[in-house]
Amino acid sequence: MFYSQFILAKKGPLGTIWIAAHLERKLRKNQVTETNIGVSVDSILCPEVPIALRLSGHLLLGVVRIYSRKVNYLFHDCSEALVKIKQAFHSGAVDLPPEAATAPFHSITLPETFDLDDLELLPDREALFLANSSIDHHVTSREQITLQDTIEDTTYLSSQFGLDGKVFFVFLS
Repeated sequence: MFYSQFILAKKGPLGTIWIAAHLERKLRKNQVTETNIGVSVDSILCPEVPIALRLSGHLLLGVVRIYSRKVNYLFHDCSEALVKIKQAFHSGAVDLPPEAATAPFHSITLPETFDLDDLELLPDREALFLANSSIDHHVTSREQITLQDTIEDTTYLSSQFGLDGKVFFVFLS
């Protein structure tokens, strides 16, 4: 066979893949989770030392088995999380009196017409809203944000674009 013994060594880059292909039952969960599928496939497809097709087939079988185990671990973790979420939101026994088993009609039904004037806002929120809307803290005067020109008797060359796209120059002094 054309391969280096180091490649398939237990601690080698493809050792876990080799174990998965031939000794699947001896594979531990931490070996499966630590295996990077993308790097392993790249090292099989483009090896440093040429490897035989039969060996690459066995290694690809190992990759598939590791990927299958990873998918199963993910499925079991998601199922366990779903069960815990359902248990967290599971409604337990409720001790309500018989007359409180149903809510009154007006508390759970919206009126047919809705008028904003009938809505009573809290006075604190309304006062806060009016106070903040009259003063805008994000606007300032032009003099505060414009730099003043301190150079006198200097001629400036300024270029401007016309509506037709042509450039013309203006001399400023």
